[in-house]
Order: sequence, then structure tokens, then C-alpha cells
Amino acid sequence: MRWWFLQVALLVGCGKHAAPTSAASDTNENQATSHVQIDLTDEDQELSSLDGIELKAVTADCGNILDLEPAARLGRLSEDQIRCLDTGYGHAERQTAKDKISRVLLADAWAKGDIHRWMSLAARHLEQVDRADPDLVYEYTYHLVEIGNPDKMDEAVHWAEVALENKSYWEGDLHVRRVYGLYKIRTLAEVKKWQYLESQYKTKPSDKLNQAVEKARNDVKTYAREWLDYAKSAGRDTSEPLHLCSMAAGTDEFCSADG
Repeated sequence: MRWWFLQVALLVGCGKHAAPTSAASDTNENQATSHVQIDLTDEDQELSSLDGIELKAVTADCGNILDLEPAARLGRLSEDQIRCLDTGYGHAERQTAKDKISRVLLADAWAKGDIHRWMSLAARHLEQVDRADPDLVYEYTYHLVEIGNPDKMDEAVHWAEVALENKSYWEGDLHVRRVYGLYKIRTLAEVKKWQYLESQYKTKPSDKLNQAVEKARNDVKTYAREWLDYAKSAGRDTSEPLHLCSMAAGTDEFCSADG
């Protein structure tokens, strides 16, 4: 579970000097611009205290949130506790309180293997609490594609791109695995959309559907090529992205592994 601590340092620079009127002002102009560091430790502690007060207030009927957290990781929250925490989430106004409650609920759903509840909670968390958590975005996007609802493939592409925007969060081999995985997930999401649209077009042809099919095919070609390029640069297997790219492009030339 991730925690964020507020660290604020305000550097206040001197403004432009007026025309010098004394030897003292001449000396000041020759010195480096001074900065004043403002210590907000007390204010930070006050904000943290307020966050804790609200969290305690909105979950008072559910039990001690610190005790519920390890139980959630083991999937041992009762239905009453889940409903109570969900109500507390709705009443919370501070994002830190919402984040804490949401993550407890997410942990419980995951531990229970309740993927549909987890997906619903993850979607809410990403939309309402924190969209900049690459690990959660990665997991959510993966399951969107795995479940394979054609109506959700645009959403999967969107979240894969959000995670790619925050890829610097990961380091080393994990960075390579996650980024490679996101390029793959994005491509497969678009492949599923393309296949679905083609089946719809065969059932009931129309110009609108034909245009949608062509757009999806071109997107598959683009995404697969980007996946292929990353695979080459990262020393990963290129066979799958090359195959999908060639399939969408209709030729190996555009997607040549040596290109």
C-alpha cells in the first residue's frame, strides 16, 4: 500500500531591484539572490491530523480501520463491514480518507477472488481517487482485456495509455516487464475491438461500421508496431507483435523486424 506525505518547501526569490541609491544597495545587487525557506512541518502535521479525524469519523461504525486493514488483506471482511466502509467512503470528503477506505475494500475483494467487485472498486478508485497509481492501472487494464467485453476495449486502451504516461514509476526489470506488458495489453484490446467490429459488419454491413473496422485495423497496426519497436529496444521477444502488426498491415514490409 502506498503512502504519500506532504513535503512543502516554498522558495521566495527577491524581486527586481530598484535603481541603486546607496553603497549598500550596490553590494546587495552583487550578491546571489537570497531565498527564504518556509518550514510547514506544523501545518503538515495539522493536515494529517485532520485527515485522521475524518477517517475515524466516517468509519466509526465499522470498527478500527487499522484492525480492518489486515483482515481485508486476508479477505475476512464481513458483508456488514463492507457495506459500512462503502458508506463511509461516500461520506468522506478528503481524498486521503477516500483513498484509505477504497484500498481496504480493494484488498478484501482481491483476497476473496471477487474479480467483478474488485473491478468495480478499481474503476471507482481510478475515476474518483487516484488515477496516477500505475500498478493499479496496470492490473485493472489487464483484467479489462482478459474479461474481453468488446464495449470495454476503448477503456482498456485509455488506461493502458495512462499507465504508459506514468511508466517512470517503475525501475529496472520491472519497468521493462510492465511497459512491454502495457504495449501488449493495448494492442490486444484493439485486436478484440477490431474482431468484434468485423463480426458486426459481416452481420449487418454499413458504411459507418466499415469505417470503424478500418480505424480499428489501423490502430492495431500502429499499436503493434509501437509494441514491436519497444520489444526490439528492450531485447524482448518480437514474434507476437510482428505477427499482429503484419496481420493488420497486410504486409511484412511495414512491420519488418529489421525496420
